[in-house]
Amino acid sequence: MPPPREKEKSKFDRVKESVTILKKLQEMGLDDESDGYLRAKAALDEWIKTGVADEHIVPIRSFRRNLILSLPAVANKEAVAILRAM
Repeated sequence: MPPPREKEKSKFDRVKESVTILKKLQEMGLDDESDGYLRAKAALDEWIKTGVADEHIVPIRSFRRNLILSLPAVANKEAVAILRAM
């Protein structure tokens, strides 16, 4: 018998997690008109729309870091955003 499928993350949860990530980036001082912010927002918008699990590496030049976005498709995992040295 195959294992049960994991419950897909709802659009509501994807929106909520995306807003949290974008707010944290702003709180850290990232300008919401910067290239890095806009690229992160575009990746999150696509995830909200499709619900497809994805990974993104977004350069945040003003921080000299890469933003690693891990966006899951299943409900029991949260979206993760990590800043790593370039």
